[in-house]
Amino acid sequence: MDKRYQVFISSTFVDLVDERREVMQALLEMDCMPAGMELFPAGNEDQWTLIKGVIEQSDYYLVILGGRYGSMTEEGISYTEKEYDYAVELGIPVMGFVIAAPDNVPVGKTDKNEAAAAKLDEFRAKVQTRMTKDWKNAEDLGSKVTRGLMHLIKNNPRPGWVRGDHAMTPEVQVEIAELEAKVAKLEKKEIEASASSVALIDRNFAHGQEVTDLEVIYTGYLSGDVEDDLTQVGSHSLTWDAIFDTLGPSMLDEATERALRAKLNSRLVVDLWARSESWTEDVQDLSVDITDESWGSVVVQLRALGLITNGSKRRPVSDKAVYWKLTQAGDDYLVSLRAVPSAAKHQHDS
Repeated sequence: MDKRYQVFISSTFVDLVDERREVMQALLEMDCMPAGMELFPAGNEDQWTLIKGVIEQSDYYLVILGGRYGSMTEEGISYTEKEYDYAVELGIPVMGFVIAAPDNVPVGKTDKNEAAAAKLDEFRAKVQTRMTKDWKNAEDLGSKVTRGLMHLIKNNPRPGWVRGDHAMTPEVQVEIAELEAKVAKLEKKEIEASASSVALIDRNFAHGQEVTDLEVIYTGYLSGDVEDDLTQVGSHSLTWDAIFDTLGPSMLDEATERALRAKLNSRLVVDLWARSESWTEDVQDLSVDITDESWGSVVVQLRALGLITNGSKRRPVSDKAVYWKLTQAGDDYLVSLRAVPSAAKHQHDS
């Protein structure tokens, strides 16, 4: 895969125009992408923010030192040195190119300010603590950059840049296909495991065919006399399976507590008539209502068993109803109660 590397060129500008041009030409001949102050557009945008962004995107950093320290920032450091320090801080591979004979630099290309000249000496010493090469003139600098950068690339591999249509190599395509296959396999295993594992209820609490006594209120009127009301408190026994078998289907989605309670009351009426209680023969419009206390006990028990939980669908603020729904354990348990096994399988097993 062909990679191109972005190389940041840092130096003073006016005194090194020819040298920078030579370096840029050398980088282009190496299929590298030079980046430097020549490429920065004029504008009101904070210049240092722009420079930082370009350095961060660069693979390598080259600093060229001639006879000038350069214009300084408010902190009293030249932009060139500030760029150098930032590249070092980021861990970008750097290489310095220092003029071989500083004393021979033409006066017009040197600092006339003694303070700036001293800062340049200090900066030169800092750069020379890392990999550096001396240069004599523009042509010499160009050839030194070519050889130096080749060495830098060989010993300090960097991500580089790749054309979008070249990035997806056959090797990468194979690797992606293998990863996609692994993900699909893991997802299949997860689905199968989820389908094969049945969530269990908490059997530490009364359940199944164990019986509970529900406190109920019977209401109606005696046959032939609508004015003779019947209202009395009584007790009605049901198994926990019977209660859940009655309420469960309504909670496959979500159901209000009021609707569930009405469902259980209807079951109690049917169950009462089925028992052929003698006293019911003379009662018309019989209804059975579970008391608040017993209904609360039913809800608590089903929650304790892990069969139901509060509804979670978003509803209007005006809806003050309490909603209940099945848990996964509740759904699985309802299926075990309600699902009809295959007759063919039963015959085969027998």
